[in-house]
Amino acid sequence: GILPPHGRLVTMLNWVYRHEPSAEATRMQAFRVREFVRAGSAEQVLAWRGVWLLRAQELLRSLQLAATAEVAADPFFGRGGRMLAQTQREHKLKYELLIPVNCEAQPTAVCSFNYHQQHFGSTFEIAGAGGEAAHTACLGFGLERVTMALFRAHGFEAGSWPRAVRQRLWP
Repeated sequence: GILPPHGRLVTMLNWVYRHEPSAEATRMQAFRVREFVRAGSAEQVLAWRGVWLLRAQELLRSLQLAATAEVAADPFFGRGGRMLAQTQREHKLKYELLIPVNCEAQPTAVCSFNYHQQHFGSTFEIAGAGGEAAHTACLGFGLERVTMALFRAHGFEAGSWPRAVRQRLWP
């Protein structure tokens, strides 16, 4: 349908499933994502994604997690997939927030920020106020990965975590 002039925000908590067996603890086949999807004009969704990239980084740092942002790409497969990943990086369509979970040298993505351009607007017939296909962006927090990052940084006894972290999580 047609979006209101200010666009729309949809939020959800989802299970995600993937068929990528791995012994690495953070490469789970089933995990939960707290996701936010913003639909509107290109300017609206890009501004929203930019604000939330900073907000999420500040939130994770307030939990005393060493979060850093990097341009990223999805794990596309094959020759065509390599081209898609390269385009995704060149156009900065995806960012991830990375935190050391398994090791310092290869931090783990705990949040993902994607700009889909008009892909979903066209596919699902979502239009802006002027009738053009809506742009969309999303962000997702990997809940188990954030939890693992907290355990790695502060230990398994939440009562012994830094006071500022406990107050942030349980005000």
